[in-house]
Amino acid sequence: MERNLTSTVPGFDPKNGNERAKYLFLFEAPGPKAVQSGRVSFENPDPSARNFREQLEASGITREEIAIWNVVPWYIGNSAGTAIRAANGNDIRAGSQYLELLLSAMQNLRCIFLVGGAARRAHMLLSRLTTVRIVTCHHSSARVLIANSRAAKENIEVFSFVKETT
Repeated sequence: MERNLTSTVPGFDPKNGNERAKYLFLFEAPGPKAVQSGRVSFENPDPSARNFREQLEASGITREEIAIWNVVPWYIGNSAGTAIRAANGNDIRAGSQYLELLLSAMQNLRCIFLVGGAARRAHMLLSRLTTVRIVTCHHSSARVLIANSRAAKENIEVFSFVKETT
Protein backbone atom coordinates (compact mmCIF):
# COMPACT_ATOMS: atom_id res chain seq x y z
CA MET A 1 0.00 0.00 0.00
CA GLU A 2 2.73 2.48 0.89
CA ARG A 3 4.21 2.13 -2.62
CA ASN A 4 1.15 3.89 -4.06
CA LEU A 5 1.70 7.00 -1.98
CA THR A 6 4.13 9.90 -2.04
CA SER A 7 7.47 10.05 -0.27
CA THR A 8 5.93 12.17 2.49
CA VAL A 9 3.96 9.18 3.77
CA PRO A 10 5.65 7.53 6.73
CA GLY A 11 5.35 3.75 6.91
CA PHE A 12 4.14 1.51 9.70
CA ASP A 13 6.37 0.80 12.66
CA PRO A 14 7.55 -2.76 11.92
CA LYS A 15 7.60 -3.55 15.65
CA ASN A 16 3.80 -3.19 15.86
CA GLY A 17 1.18 -5.76 14.90
CA ASN A 18 0.09 -3.82 11.80
CA GLU A 19 -1.82 -6.16 9.45
CA ARG A 20 -2.19 -8.67 12.32
CA ALA A 21 -3.38 -6.02 14.80
CA LYS A 22 -6.60 -6.13 16.79
CA TYR A 23 -6.67 -2.37 17.33
CA LEU A 24 -6.19 0.37 14.77
CA PHE A 25 -5.38 3.82 16.16
CA LEU A 26 -6.14 6.51 13.59
CA PHE A 27 -4.66 9.95 14.10
CA GLU A 28 -5.24 12.98 11.84
CA ALA A 29 -2.08 13.17 9.71
CA PRO A 30 1.62 12.46 10.24
CA GLY A 31 3.57 15.20 11.95
CA PRO A 32 7.10 16.34 11.17
CA LYS A 33 8.74 13.75 13.46
CA ALA A 34 6.93 10.87 11.73
CA VAL A 35 8.01 12.17 8.34
CA GLN A 36 11.61 12.57 9.55
CA SER A 37 11.73 9.06 11.04
CA GLY A 38 9.93 7.52 8.08
CA ARG A 39 7.38 5.73 10.27
CA VAL A 40 4.27 6.31 12.33
CA SER A 41 5.47 5.18 15.74
CA PHE A 42 5.06 5.87 19.43
CA GLU A 43 8.86 5.75 19.54
CA ASN A 44 9.15 9.01 17.56
CA PRO A 45 10.90 11.74 19.56
CA ASP A 46 7.91 13.93 20.36
CA PRO A 47 5.65 14.41 23.40
CA SER A 48 2.49 13.14 21.66
CA ALA A 49 4.17 9.83 20.81
CA ARG A 50 5.56 9.45 24.33
CA ASN A 51 2.18 10.24 25.94
CA PHE A 52 0.41 7.77 23.64
CA ARG A 53 2.92 5.01 24.47
CA GLU A 54 2.45 5.61 28.21
CA GLN A 55 -1.34 5.46 27.87
CA LEU A 56 -1.19 2.18 25.94
CA GLU A 57 1.19 0.66 28.49
CA ALA A 58 -1.07 1.71 31.37
CA SER A 59 -4.06 0.07 29.67
CA GLY A 60 -2.27 -3.22 29.01
CA ILE A 61 -2.47 -2.97 25.22
CA THR A 62 0.75 -4.26 23.68
CA ARG A 63 2.42 -3.07 20.52
CA GLU A 64 1.79 -6.47 18.90
CA GLU A 65 -1.94 -5.73 19.19
CA ILE A 66 -1.84 -2.35 17.44
CA ALA A 67 -1.44 -0.56 14.17
CA ILE A 68 -1.02 3.21 14.09
CA TRP A 69 -2.01 5.12 11.00
CA ASN A 70 -3.55 8.41 9.94
CA VAL A 71 -6.86 9.39 8.40
CA VAL A 72 -4.77 11.47 5.98
CA PRO A 73 -1.66 9.31 5.49
CA TRP A 74 0.57 11.98 3.93
CA TYR A 75 2.16 15.06 5.42
CA ILE A 76 -0.05 18.15 5.14
CA GLY A 77 2.24 20.64 6.78
CA ASN A 78 4.46 23.49 5.80
CA SER A 79 7.29 23.11 3.31
CA ALA A 80 9.86 23.52 6.09
CA GLY A 81 8.55 20.31 7.67
CA THR A 82 8.02 21.93 11.05
CA ALA A 83 4.23 22.02 11.52
CA ILE A 84 1.12 20.39 10.11
CA ARG A 85 -2.08 22.19 9.23
CA ALA A 86 -5.54 20.89 10.09
CA ALA A 87 -6.94 18.31 7.69
CA ASN A 88 -9.88 19.55 5.66
CA GLY A 89 -12.74 17.61 4.07
CA ASN A 90 -10.87 17.20 0.79
CA ASP A 91 -7.87 15.73 2.63
CA ILE A 92 -10.09 13.24 4.46
CA ARG A 93 -11.92 12.22 1.28
CA ALA A 94 -8.62 11.75 -0.55
CA GLY A 95 -7.25 9.64 2.30
CA SER A 96 -10.36 7.46 2.42
CA GLN A 97 -9.27 5.25 -0.48
CA TYR A 98 -6.21 4.24 1.51
CA LEU A 99 -8.25 3.54 4.64
CA GLU A 100 -10.37 1.11 2.65
CA LEU A 101 -7.25 -0.74 1.49
CA LEU A 102 -5.85 -0.77 5.01
CA LEU A 103 -9.03 -2.15 6.56
CA SER A 104 -9.24 -4.94 3.99
CA ALA A 105 -5.72 -6.06 4.97
CA MET A 106 -6.48 -6.21 8.70
CA GLN A 107 -8.26 -9.55 9.16
CA ASN A 108 -7.91 -9.59 12.98
CA LEU A 109 -9.20 -6.05 13.51
CA ARG A 110 -11.64 -5.70 16.41
CA CYS A 111 -11.72 -1.95 17.07
CA ILE A 112 -10.79 1.35 15.45
CA PHE A 113 -9.82 4.19 17.77
CA LEU A 114 -10.29 7.68 16.35
CA VAL A 115 -7.63 9.69 18.15
CA GLY A 116 -8.63 13.32 18.53
CA GLY A 117 -11.23 15.60 17.04
CA ALA A 118 -9.76 15.71 13.56
CA ALA A 119 -9.72 11.92 13.24
CA ARG A 120 -13.33 11.79 14.44
CA ARG A 121 -14.31 13.56 11.22
CA ALA A 122 -13.74 10.23 9.45
CA HIS A 123 -16.32 8.37 11.57
CA MET A 124 -19.12 8.45 8.97
CA LEU A 125 -16.76 7.33 6.24
CA LEU A 126 -15.45 4.44 8.34
CA SER A 127 -18.99 3.45 9.32
CA ARG A 128 -19.65 2.75 5.63
CA LEU A 129 -16.46 0.72 5.20
CA THR A 130 -16.52 -1.66 8.16
CA THR A 131 -18.66 -3.29 10.82
CA VAL A 132 -15.77 -3.18 13.29
CA ARG A 133 -16.36 -1.28 16.52
CA ILE A 134 -15.35 2.41 16.29
CA VAL A 135 -14.58 4.42 19.43
CA THR A 136 -13.07 7.81 20.07
CA CYS A 137 -10.43 9.04 22.44
CA HIS A 138 -8.50 12.20 23.16
CA HIS A 139 -5.40 13.14 21.22
CA SER A 140 -2.21 12.56 23.21
CA SER A 141 -0.69 15.97 22.49
CA ALA A 142 0.59 18.07 25.36
CA ARG A 143 -1.87 20.81 24.34
CA VAL A 144 -4.85 18.48 24.82
CA LEU A 145 -3.53 16.99 28.05
CA ILE A 146 -2.91 20.45 29.53
CA ALA A 147 -6.35 21.71 28.47
CA ASN A 148 -8.10 18.64 29.92
CA SER A 149 -6.50 17.23 33.05
CA ARG A 150 -8.61 14.05 32.79
CA ALA A 151 -7.79 13.28 29.14
CA ALA A 152 -4.96 10.81 29.77
CA LYS A 153 -6.95 8.97 32.46
CA GLU A 154 -10.02 8.83 30.22
CA ASN A 155 -7.95 7.42 27.35
CA ILE A 156 -6.52 4.72 29.60
CA GLU A 157 -10.03 3.85 30.78
CA VAL A 158 -11.34 3.62 27.20
CA PHE A 159 -8.35 1.55 26.03
CA SER A 160 -8.70 -0.80 29.02
CA PHE A 161 -12.46 -1.17 28.53
CA VAL A 162 -12.08 -2.04 24.86
CA LYS A 163 -9.32 -4.55 25.63
CA GLU A 164 -11.54 -6.22 28.25
CA THR A 165 -14.64 -6.32 26.04
CA THR A 166 -13.30 -7.33 22.62
